[in-house]
Amino acid sequence: MPETILIVDDTPANLGVLVETLGTAGYQLMVAEDGEEALAQIARTVPDLILLDVMMPGIDGFETCRRLKANPAARDVPVLFMTALNETADKVKAFGAGGVDYLTKPIEHEEALVRIRTHLTLRRLRRELEDQLVLKDRFMRIAGHDLRNPLCLILMAGDLARRHSAGAAPEVAKYLDNIADSAGQMRRIIDTFLEIRGGANPGANGRVDLNLLADAVVRQHTHAAERKQIAVAAELAPGLPLARCDAALAYQAVTNLTSNALKFTPPGGRVTLATSLHAGRVRVSLHDTGPGVPAAERPQLFTEHARLSPRPTAGEESNGLGLAIVKHLVESQHGAVGADFPASGGSIFWFEFPAR
Repeated sequence: MPETILIVDDTPANLGVLVETLGTAGYQLMVAEDGEEALAQIARTVPDLILLDVMMPGIDGFETCRRLKANPAARDVPVLFMTALNETADKVKAFGAGGVDYLTKPIEHEEALVRIRTHLTLRRLRRELEDQLVLKDRFMRIAGHDLRNPLCLILMAGDLARRHSAGAAPEVAKYLDNIADSAGQMRRIIDTFLEIRGGANPGANGRVDLNLLADAVVRQHTHAAERKQIAVAAELAPGLPLARCDAALAYQAVTNLTSNALKFTPPGGRVTLATSLHAGRVRVSLHDTGPGVPAAERPQLFTEHARLSPRPTAGEESNGLGLAIVKHLVESQHGAVGADFPASGGSIFWFEFPAR
């Protein structure tokens, strides 16, 4: 189906030439001789692009464009101003009114066709991207919803196994507790994801004890650390004030940093999860004895799919998303993230939230 262009000009000669040029190029055309008529036509049929004269009787092109952009149905339609005005102030005014480009009169029709095709292509690509994002969002919501069912079965099975574990070795009970804690955290992550996607307030103004949260994360990762012969410990600041953040999102951030530290620390190393008060903000930091990150690669930290030279020390999978997720979780709650690399070696990855 051909794309539709609305031409708004009060000069019949200009209209005639543009109609002939654009009609020959295969576009479907609408014509208006002033701003009021243009707005009336747009109320009935929204075009794909508008060529708008600046100087017209009644409301001028600038006001016509401002009213057009106030209409939600037509807000995203690209407007190209047609003007004989060459002053910079007039061009700035055109962009300020909502125009995306301008054609200087007398119009060079080859140039006009190139600009029109460019803006129609951009509009088409933007709409395709918006459609893809809607589809992706729908898929992610369905996937998140459907993942809750098997997780609930895992939680129920783990609970039954714990009830029937009397007489088993103490390690079995610990492993079952770890399964329950991990599955419960996965369910909280999915629930939070679905709440955010649904527009609910994720609770960024909650009151969270990061000491309790850090201690829980250390306990959850103890078995993973033992398998790699890594010592993991918590160093919790006494009297730490509560942090202003969402508990589930903060827990997810600490878990990502802890998992990352264990992944890149070699056997025999040490990972310490510490809390502190730093310049009036509550900080969580992960200290590890891994290889650190070369200085040239540090600007890539916290970016998606960053490919850095340090590799996991036991063949673990790394997709380059963990630190980017932490950055998003923290900064979406008015927090900050960072990393330090002591001269003695290792890495310190941290995030912090305002104190309540």
